Amino acid sequence: TVEGGYKPSVIRLEKDKTTTLTFLRKDSNSCLEELVFPDFKIKRYLPMNEPVNVEINPKERGKYEFHCAMNMFKGKIVVG
Repeated sequence: TVEGGYKPSVIRLEKDKTTTLTFLRKDSNSCLEELVFPDFKIKRYLPMNEPVNVEINPKERGKYEFHCAMNMFKGKIVVG
């Protein structure tokens, strides 16, 4: 859920496993309109009250940040 930030803000994934994350924006703050995963070169527009799927297949273990377009709201993917 995207409401006042990302919930959950920490997402745990497995290395070399494709995972589909679903984001549902419920916050009208325009900063949250765009979702950015810089390490995965992914950007998605998040319309209000419409689920948006993002597929991620991390190839390396580590911590990867995701954020809004202005880098004000942040979350983290932890790959083990």
